[in-house]
Amino acid sequence: ALPDIRNLTLAYALAGADCIDVAADPAVIAAAKSDLDAADKIAQAAQRSDYNRPWLMISMSAGEDPHFRKAEFDPAICPPDCPRPCETICPAEAIEFSTDFMGVRRDRCYGCGRCLPVCPWGLIAAHSHPTPLDAVAQQVLSQVDALEIHTHVGEYAAFKDLWQTLQPWIDDLHIISISCPDDEGLIDYLKDLQRIIKAPESSASKDLDASGIAVETKLHDVIWQTDGRP
Repeated sequence: ALPDIRNLTLAYALAGADCIDVAADPAVIAAAKSDLDAADKIAQAAQRSDYNRPWLMISMSAGEDPHFRKAEFDPAICPPDCPRPCETICPAEAIEFSTDFMGVRRDRCYGCGRCLPVCPWGLIAAHSHPTPLDAVAQQVLSQVDALEIHTHVGEYAAFKDLWQTLQPWIDDLHIISISCPDDEGLIDYLKDLQRIIKAPESSASKDLDASGIAVETKLHDVIWQTDGRP
């Protein structure tokens, strides 16, 4: 929930975290950035020479990623006399029962899950909705410092598509983390991903040295995170 994000962001920033990872949701990013600004002011007021503003990281997927879940239910089957605790508990005001709209506003829901256990009838479920890569990138990548990419063995084509989509923003990121859990063929798969990151496919996308010979582009700082969940 947004209040939890605010509290944790502020606490971790002041505790000395190097990087804070949040969902690729504009509302979540705005909340986190607000508290990073607050942490900056607190540290400055306390004259903390050891304080460094943490990088703000978002998570994206090279396939279906459980970071991107939305609550769903059919408002037509909700009992008319239900007290609607789901509407009350939603911190993003994503659940609405009005003359104009009934149900979950997907653009507001960021999958906190608070509504699921409070429904007296158990009518609410959470479903994963992969967000279009272009839409996510354009909305959020210019607002963050780092990126975590979730993937697993066998998603070579999906990773390659994602990497191509990210190109306009890659050079502005401080760090990239690739999260891939253990599976058969893991090492070969990670080597394939490394080749995608290091070696452009055509000389047109390569840098040229002083003699005009194509050379590899810079390999960005990468964290190979092998404890993630796809």
